[in-house]
Amino acid sequence: MSNLQQVLSMLKQNTKEHYKEVERLLEKVINNILKDPKNVKLRTLKKSNVTVSQKILKSPGGVECLKLMGFQESDSDFTLPLHAPLQHLELIKENISVENVFKETPVEKVLHKVELPKFSSKYTNKFLQEVEHRFHLARIHDDVALQDQAKELICEAGIEAKAIQSMRSIQKNVLAGDLEDPNISMQEVLLSELLAWFKNDFFSWVDSPKCEKCDSPTKFSHMSTDSELLKYTDRVEIHNCTVCNASTPFARFNDLNILLATRKGRCGEWANTFTLFCRAMGWEARHVYDETDHVWTEVYSVAQKRWLHCDSCEAALDTPLMYESGWNKKLSYIIAYSGEDLQDVTWRYSSRHKEVLSRRKKCTEIELVSAICSLRNERQKGLSETRREYLNKRVLCELIEMMVEKEATEKDKKGRTSGSMAWRLSRGETKRDFEGKIWKISDTNIFSLKYCTSLDQYLVNNEKIKNFSDGVFKMNGVFRKEEKDWRNAYLCREETVSVGSITWAFQVDFDQKSIDEIIIYFDYTTYEDGNVTVSLKNENKRVDFIKGQKELKTFDFSNSKYIEITATLTGGSGSVYWQHAQLFRQSLDSEKFPFTVEIKLK
Repeated sequence: MSNLQQVLSMLKQNTKEHYKEVERLLEKVINNILKDPKNVKLRTLKKSNVTVSQKILKSPGGVECLKLMGFQESDSDFTLPLHAPLQHLELIKENISVENVFKETPVEKVLHKVELPKFSSKYTNKFLQEVEHRFHLARIHDDVALQDQAKELICEAGIEAKAIQSMRSIQKNVLAGDLEDPNISMQEVLLSELLAWFKNDFFSWVDSPKCEKCDSPTKFSHMSTDSELLKYTDRVEIHNCTVCNASTPFARFNDLNILLATRKGRCGEWANTFTLFCRAMGWEARHVYDETDHVWTEVYSVAQKRWLHCDSCEAALDTPLMYESGWNKKLSYIIAYSGEDLQDVTWRYSSRHKEVLSRRKKCTEIELVSAICSLRNERQKGLSETRREYLNKRVLCELIEMMVEKEATEKDKKGRTSGSMAWRLSRGETKRDFEGKIWKISDTNIFSLKYCTSLDQYLVNNEKIKNFSDGVFKMNGVFRKEEKDWRNAYLCREETVSVGSITWAFQVDFDQKSIDEIIIYFDYTTYEDGNVTVSLKNENKRVDFIKGQKELKTFDFSNSKYIEITATLTGGSGSVYWQHAQLFRQSLDSEKFPFTVEIKLK
């Protein structure tokens, strides 16, 4: 794929409405330079310029588009050298129109039929028939032509560069004593970067498509029975416009050739395509199907000699208990499929094995084990004896691993983030509210808490505590975001959350003492019309930070034993409004503390 095609592909990840403004600004930059090509000022775009930063640099494909024009990046700006050929600007101008970027590739032009062997199930049990059918379809990910097609779409050089940068950062923090050695391999770092790229730059989530007639939101109505619409898939949803009531079809494709072109859908399309990408990277990967309606990928870690859970919809790596602990799923059957193997992996995804076992009623356990062994042995007949022996040993190790019930970590307890909040709440797969830590202050005259966003770490009276959520009392729709390209980290709202809030709580747990003075440094950043309000309160009193204020010293809570610090995030503009109110933004290389609390007792 050419560089231009890659850039156009990235630009398509913007919403159509947002991209219209991106196109306008890019064309303005190009036209200004073409009219006065020797004007150095017109050839320089300052990163500090809010319009440039928010509308171009932070939009998918924006930076890549500038670099394709010939712009060179420095710490403070993007500059087009005087010797850069103007033909590049003209080429970009010819191709970045909204109509060109968002044009749909006709399905007929992307079909590359992969002929799988004919399928006829040998089982009478409906569930076992489905297992056999999915195992049959899993062969599709081994198709070399499809893998080559996927490989051309992967921004491999960029992913590798970020992986190397991440590995160096990990090593630096380990050497400094700020991070326990995670014993992570380059394959795993690459996998993490591939997940981030796939979610943020390549594939798009669709709850309901925009109206084809007026571009307004739509709402699901029914499944289509139109034979013309069902030409390339057996499932097409019809969504009705909430404004003009026109109908818009949304096809749920399984064909990977089509998905590589459309690049949109829900978890089925995401997992199907991401599994192919992992195979294209040369990794052993499995397509994992959960009977409670979700799909994801597993990739085999050569270094750890075990399968890693990978959810491309969430960009989640190795957090297998999140569905049970974070999404509140009542799991039953989870089966992993590849071209040469299948496995019941339910037990990897649960810490409540007996509870899960009580829900498995689609067939007997003996019938399921027998079917899996039979299907696996039949598929592996054509493999070499060495390969079969290797696979058998790997299966044995996996079965032993899954016998142990593991405890959920904080990462496992996070609710679902893919899909709109309303859609997630309707499925019971996310938690709008969170309640946790109250910092207890005892046997000290001065309590000190500091938080470093880049390390995601608290320093509490010289004790290091990882993960910002571990120190939070209440949280509504706020998460920690890393901008890998810009090397920044901050707390902000989740997408679709209009009002986010986060609260830290402190309690004096010492009879002879109470609060005297409170000293707070609370850094935040806003863009466009984003807004952050900060307040201190307890049951008797409330003190608000003045707008723009980031430091506060107060005796107003003197003699109290309890205090809460709450930040509320609102406002913002456009499709990334949720990023326009940020807490504790700092460089990933920084080790400063943008949030500090000092409580003096008396």
